[in-house]
Amino acid sequence: MKRRQLLRWAGASSAALLVGGCSRSPDGSGSSGADAPDHCVARSTLAEHKTLEKLPLVYEISQRRESFAFEPGFFGQLGRWLRAYRKESGLAAPDQVWTYGAYVDGGSDCSSWHAAGRAFDLSRLRLPGVDFVSCRHDRWRSSSGEELRRALRRYWALAASLHHDFAYVLTYEYNATHANHIHVDNGRSGSGLSKLSTSSTSQLQAVQAICTHLWDEPVEVTGAWDAGTRAASRRVLDRIGHGGDLNDSAGAWRAFLKASVPRGAAPG
Repeated sequence: MKRRQLLRWAGASSAALLVGGCSRSPDGSGSSGADAPDHCVARSTLAEHKTLEKLPLVYEISQRRESFAFEPGFFGQLGRWLRAYRKESGLAAPDQVWTYGAYVDGGSDCSSWHAAGRAFDLSRLRLPGVDFVSCRHDRWRSSSGEELRRALRRYWALAASLHHDFAYVLTYEYNATHANHIHVDNGRSGSGLSKLSTSSTSQLQAVQAICTHLWDEPVEVTGAWDAGTRAASRRVLDRIGHGGDLNDSAGAWRAFLKASVPRGAAPG
């Protein structure tokens, strides 16, 4: 690698660590133990990609097309997720994927799945010259009225789609670090689809926000499996013809999420 390329890559990696680095698990317990990467990997061991499902990958910081490194299995999962989202969202197909990055050199700290090439920080899906779905809550949270309602609906429909495929999905509700992107990795779910854990703060935050913003079933975002969350999610399951409790089975969880995705296209 030429010196100029090495310096540019090192700078991008450092920026991603500052802006998009995620090292704690969604249940708030940290990412040590079974959920932590066994070891960091070198970028040279991963596959480089400039597109995802033929859509250009654009680095949020430089606002230019960049090449990003992924573990092949995780990259394939992202592709399957994007195909499903484009089909199920009911919205126009985006033409660009904006991101704060994927692989980050972990050095001696292997606490993040970014260091294994198995994490991705999604900031925006864009149409020519306009945000299609924005994960930049830091930018639109001060909006009001219909503009804010539309941004929230599209954001949480996107989050529902990601939660369907991945167990680790961190949103702005999780902490301030995620105010400008949604983090996703396959550290817990591996190659399979996600399952609900009622001890997962991030999954329950998503349930509560999805009930509130997509189904007009308001519930406080506590990140806990409380009575209000159980009741609101039961009403949603009844509305989609599934019934029961959200934690009854993986089928109930996935039906809830899948039915929520097209709600982002519904008029406010």
